[in-house]
Amino acid sequence: MLIAKEALSQPQSPSCISNISVPLIVYETLSVDTKDLRFESHLQVMLSWEDPDLSWDTSVYHHDMVVLPVSKIWTPELHVTNGVQTTIKHSNKDLLVHSNGTIEHMVIMNTVVGCEVNLYNYPFASDFCPIAINVWALKGCGMFLNFGNVSTTSANRGDWLTENVKLDAKGGRDDRNYLWVSLKMRSENPFLSLVLPSILIIVADVVSFSLPLGRGERISFKVTLVLSFIMFLIILNDLLPGGGQCSPIIRKHFCFCLVILVLSTLQSMVLTRLAKCGTLWPCSLSKSKDSLLKDTDNEEESKSDIKASAEEKNTALQKV
Repeated sequence: MLIAKEALSQPQSPSCISNISVPLIVYETLSVDTKDLRFESHLQVMLSWEDPDLSWDTSVYHHDMVVLPVSKIWTPELHVTNGVQTTIKHSNKDLLVHSNGTIEHMVIMNTVVGCEVNLYNYPFASDFCPIAINVWALKGCGMFLNFGNVSTTSANRGDWLTENVKLDAKGGRDDRNYLWVSLKMRSENPFLSLVLPSILIIVADVVSFSLPLGRGERISFKVTLVLSFIMFLIILNDLLPGGGQCSPIIRKHFCFCLVILVLSTLQSMVLTRLAKCGTLWPCSLSKSKDSLLKDTDNEEESKSDIKASAEEKNTALQKV
């Protein structure tokens, strides 16, 4: 307790910290938002740094290490420079201080990072997303991170798989540290829920030409196929972003299939009209012509019937 009191009585903010070691980072992908091109990560970062103000002589105080509260000790503050939203909290209320001034501590970071994933080959997409973890540094005075190992947990998150996580500096600079996350999409679910139904709908449309034309069953069946395909297209628009560097090729595939379905429906309507009426004129005009012809025929038949009845009456009178 005496060591802790004397340590806490010293100034808590060191004048200049040169190096901060990060021996281990435990990485986990929480979620990937394909619509907004963002992914959320969970990191457990082990920190180790030296503070000469917190060292003591072991010959006077026979303790190699002590546990001190985090609220009373200065701790480095990490930043995710390309993060949209980042929360950092201490994993424990205490930290470990060694006699030589070395401090060990762990922080937990939840960060949301924007990533322009290349979705051209959706649902067979894969790309790298960077997480820039840095600290304050200015002309030699400040903090510089020395990273160690990186381990991953729970690689599968929804339709995305975390293949690999590695540390690298961008452009060879020590003050730009990036955690490169390799993401790959699991194509089984999107293929079974989007691509395969679109192929089956086109096959059903081709087979529908075997239906008869007279009763309109073919047209109603094709209209049902068009409506179901529009529903799948709406689902696809909810999953994929509106813009981006490369438009997904599956969107062009869906648009092409929809055009084929609409043209096939129009062709069936024309064939049904020809099979029923024998002409492409509107039904009102064709019906009016037929009605005029029928009216003239009826008038001639009525006149002939009247003449026949008159002749029958004359013959009957002559017999009387």
